[in-house]
Amino acid sequence: MTEHFPLLTIGMPVKNRAWCIRETLKAIDDIDYPKRQLKIIFVDDYSTDGTFEILKEWKTRREDLYHGIMLVQKRTNIPQARNVCIENMEGDFMLFWDSDVIPPRDLLKEMISIMRKDPAVGIIGADYVYGTSSVTHRPVVNKETHATYMGFSLIRREVLDTVGGFNESLSVGEDTEFCIRVVEKTRYKIIWSPRPVLHLKKQEDVIGTFVWLKYNFNVRAEEYYRSFKDLPRLLKARILYYIGLPWVIVISFVSFLINMPILASILLMCLVPGVWPVVKQKGLKDGIMTWLKFNVPTGLALSYGVLRVAIKKISTRWRTRKIPSLTLS
Repeated sequence: MTEHFPLLTIGMPVKNRAWCIRETLKAIDDIDYPKRQLKIIFVDDYSTDGTFEILKEWKTRREDLYHGIMLVQKRTNIPQARNVCIENMEGDFMLFWDSDVIPPRDLLKEMISIMRKDPAVGIIGADYVYGTSSVTHRPVVNKETHATYMGFSLIRREVLDTVGGFNESLSVGEDTEFCIRVVEKTRYKIIWSPRPVLHLKKQEDVIGTFVWLKYNFNVRAEEYYRSFKDLPRLLKARILYYIGLPWVIVISFVSFLINMPILASILLMCLVPGVWPVVKQKGLKDGIMTWLKFNVPTGLALSYGVLRVAIKKISTRWRTRKIPSLTLS
């Protein structure tokens, strides 16, 4: 019955996942999909914990069961690894499957069925439930969105042919950037899958809020500045939005104090473009709480980090121009 199921490629970036990779490999073996219609590409960033050896052994034992298995060892970040998978894909669909994700065994078939019924859907991505009690997250299902995670996401080849691969300058958030490009450059829809997937996490891998914000202010800000020209319009607008957000709030508060409620109300309406997309996905209560607890601090740290980098670069160029060149006579 394999003729009813299209050939597709599973792309999996991997690094130091010995603690969970056997569970993920078992999930691949158990997936309810004809194995002869699956090509699997692992891109290992020189793991040091035995992950590569586990994959190599699994490949040797399973190679005859699948359409093909590629095991690539290469120095990459995550978007570079995803692009290696795209370059070597076969079939009409790419399924990005992260090495710490366990899906329901019949979810892939369901996602393929949705793609076939609605040609306008270009990407279906699964939201997460987490394998640790310290991460609370209510997954979103069966909704149109502007971006999904790439932990378990099915993408049409036509989408990749149109927008290209992932932005290799970004260490994280490459999935959001890619999806927003799809929205801006194509007419394809992006939707959440009917069910979430389990995202395995070790307690020690859960990043604290301060560490996350510091990373955004320093590392991600540098990445965004370097690739700002090529970022989608929405991401550029987000940077400007969060730079202006504190000033809008302060001016609105002052307007109330000096008895100008109309001006204050108009200014506060500027908050809506940031809040509405999150509320639309998660509902009023969860959406507002997510926006306040995650989107606002992250957006402020990243945006003011980009502003800091821009000022620093401009200042350096200005000082360089002011220093007269020395000539030896």
